[in-house]
This record gives sequence, structure tokens and C-alpha cells, in this order.
Amino acid sequence: MKDRAFLLVTGLLFASLGWAIWHFFGLDSPWVISIVLLVAVIADNARLRRRLRSKSEDDI
Repeated sequence: MKDRAFLLVTGLLFASLGWAIWHFFGLDSPWVISIVLLVAVIADNARLRRRLRSKSEDDI
């Protein structure tokens, strides 16, 4: 029962987020989503590079 409630809340949250993005940005929504995802990928890549660098230093 707890998983179903969590899934329902998550679905409502993402549906609301999707509506808000399309409502406030209109036709620019794909650009906004693309920029947000690009920034997220760059941040994750930087985090992984730091993690790899620290692991390689530990192995030496």
C-alpha cells in the first residue's frame, strides 16, 4: 500500500511539473528542458571525473 501511495504522489508531482513547464514556457519548453538536461549531464560528468581521479590516486 505504501508503494502505491508513493507512486501516485510521484506521478502527480511529475504531471504537475510537466504542466507548469508547458504553461509558463510555452513553445520555449523544449529549449528549457534541453538546457536543464545538458547542465545535469555536464554536472554528472564532472562529478564522475572527480571520483575517477580520486580512485586512481588511491590505487597508486
